[in-house]
Amino acid sequence: MLVALVLGALFVRLGFWQLSRHGERRAAVERRLERGTFPPLNWEASSPVPEDTVGLIGRAVVVRGRYLPEHEVILRSRSAEGRPGVEVLTPLEVAPDEPVIMVLRGWLPAVDGLRADLSAGWPRQGSASEVSVEGVLISSRDGRGGQPLWVDVDGREHLALGGIDLDQVRDHLPVEVSRHVVRATDPAGGAGLLGPARALETGFGSHMSYAIQWFSFAIIGLVGTAVVLRKESKTDA
Repeated sequence: MLVALVLGALFVRLGFWQLSRHGERRAAVERRLERGTFPPLNWEASSPVPEDTVGLIGRAVVVRGRYLPEHEVILRSRSAEGRPGVEVLTPLEVAPDEPVIMVLRGWLPAVDGLRADLSAGWPRQGSASEVSVEGVLISSRDGRGGQPLWVDVDGREHLALGGIDLDQVRDHLPVEVSRHVVRATDPAGGAGLLGPARALETGFGSHMSYAIQWFSFAIIGLVGTAVVLRKESKTDA
């Protein structure tokens, strides 16, 4: 009974911890959705890149600059509608003396989920001209990139990561990278085979279901132990 009580208390504690995580995730998603209703931020060469990151997640933005496709990053193993592929994360130079802004431009097919034809994601006229990118600010997470790989695409080495991890991008790209990531809403104007990147998650995660599981384990353990003890007491009697 003592073991059952200790485990029950542990399971209940874990259940409340998951409820707390659920509340934090719900509040973060609601704040992000609220920011999505704000007017878009406009970044140009004459305006400095904002320092804030967390407080801008979910905010619409319009950024003008020039893409640097030679430093494009591959996000490997990104399927779309059952098709294997990658997502492309491309530096956008707002001004020569400013850090580049990484733009999640969209999705490209790749049979092995790694080696995509990156040139198929650009319009025929190329990428040298200045563009206006409309999108939403999204987050980066340390450790999300996994093991970095280098992939040869048309004779040029490109960094391939498992997810958006700006720390790894900074470690491997020869350009200064800002703390912001923009998910483009229109992938390069429908250039080539480039499709939209995965939609932003708006769910509250699995924390509530995990909490219910932990509470269930506590109830099952305590009730089961009580039943066993009751049967033993009757047998002894």
